[in-house]
Amino acid sequence: MKKFLLITLISFLSDVTLAQPSDTLQQIDALFSQWHNATPGGAIAIKRGEKIIYHKAYGLADLEHQVPNTTETIFESGSVAKQFTATAILLLIDQKKISLQDDVRKYVPELPNYGKVITIQHLLNHISGLKDWGSIGGLAGWPRTTRIYTLDLALHIICKQKSLNFEPGSKYSYSNSNYSLLVTIVERVSKTTLDHFTDSAFFKPLHMISTKWRNDFREVIVNRAIAYSGSEGTYRQLMPFENVHGHGGLLTTTNDLLRWNMLLENHELIGNRVAEWRIEQGKLTNGEKISYASGLFIQKVNGYQEISHSGATAGYRAWLAYYPQKKLSVVILSNDASFRSVSSQISEIFLGKESVIENPLPTKFIAMTETDKKSWAGTYKSQEGMDVISLDYKDNHLLSNGNVVSVIHTDTLYFDRFWWIRQKENQIILKNQNGINRYIKVAPPDANIAALQSLQGNYDSEDAEVTYKFTVASNELWLQIDSFPKQKLTPAYQNGFHDDDYVFYEFQRDKKNNVKGLLVSTSRALRVPFTKR
Repeated sequence: MKKFLLITLISFLSDVTLAQPSDTLQQIDALFSQWHNATPGGAIAIKRGEKIIYHKAYGLADLEHQVPNTTETIFESGSVAKQFTATAILLLIDQKKISLQDDVRKYVPELPNYGKVITIQHLLNHISGLKDWGSIGGLAGWPRTTRIYTLDLALHIICKQKSLNFEPGSKYSYSNSNYSLLVTIVERVSKTTLDHFTDSAFFKPLHMISTKWRNDFREVIVNRAIAYSGSEGTYRQLMPFENVHGHGGLLTTTNDLLRWNMLLENHELIGNRVAEWRIEQGKLTNGEKISYASGLFIQKVNGYQEISHSGATAGYRAWLAYYPQKKLSVVILSNDASFRSVSSQISEIFLGKESVIENPLPTKFIAMTETDKKSWAGTYKSQEGMDVISLDYKDNHLLSNGNVVSVIHTDTLYFDRFWWIRQKENQIILKNQNGINRYIKVAPPDANIAALQSLQGNYDSEDAEVTYKFTVASNELWLQIDSFPKQKLTPAYQNGFHDDDYVFYEFQRDKKNNVKGLLVSTSRALRVPFTKR
């Protein structure tokens, strides 16, 4: 049995070793060496031009029954699925049934009127400002995989939100709510399900015989890998027990995704206009171009264009990429939640290693007066409310997490490749190679027990449809959501706390300093309001 497993686990097409130099194959093999016949694993396919040059499967599809993954195993592709929903929308636009600039409320009138138009283009590019329905569900105590979410339930949650994360078009922020609404639009305009629409438009013409939407998680899918999470040899099942799909929820194989990727080269099925729209990067209101197009990221890797998307749902992981200048497709599908993407290593093998040009490090520093140093010291929170940093003054030094911060200018500090730039008295930006984050100075946590006790009580949210109960024990603030275990909150700044998952809780006070409510923020759902009873 073990011999059969080992042979099957590393099975691949017979012409692979003839098609590629052995050292290239060995480099790719090494990237997946952690998978074997006692772990979950995945399937990997690489195609250049018309030839598949690498196709292997590793690990087990079913740990209980010792069923190996093969190159025909079905996995769930996570957010790789978004490009299918996006292309369905683009087909309807090409047929002049809808328009990119249409107000979403034309097709989803139950969506609240936020005073600013949200367009279909905003949804495609993740610039709508809509809060992520899964994040809201998590705030109610039901994170993804713990409740049977459906398209109707996702739509209900989206339409309960009385505010946006930001003004439509002003920022990019990834939110599954965008693509859930696109599914609703496809189905209402085409008068058929997304399943039927995509099967007719894509799956059958492309002979994607193993691809379908997970619209009934109870359905028995022959040859499907079970998804797992775990570490150090101990694994538990982590399956997506939900029926919402379109943002994710696509069951597929490496072979089928290779066929799908052909549309980035051969436009015959969808037409040139749709093909061009698929990779047209979004633009913000200020004209800034973003990397997200229509269910696809468009980026440069060592000078080559990369058209790609990753995926993660429950214990499934996925990566699909195309490099047009090399006519190279890469597909990775996995049932191991602990798998870390190796996309950059694979691109290096075929495209070469990218030289990173870093900002030059500062070489000249100055002394700063004690008064100026003290003016810098304090607690700062990001303008999105999702991060807190502090600068401490001690022994005539400014310290960040106990490390001395250098001074370039009275309004510019430097530490660990971060530039701290003061723009106004209470506002700074942190700048590094990856961009800029803006912070405002806030009061430090209030150690007064009376202030802490004033936060106790019940807080209701119509948006999240949940009640939070806060209590104080041993001079610490605790949160209770229904019958779930209590969570201890960590003080972050005055009236601000965070939990172990860095959800932020900011209590609101009136002019008389009475607590009147609460704003709760996660990375994809900012400032969800709660009112104190």
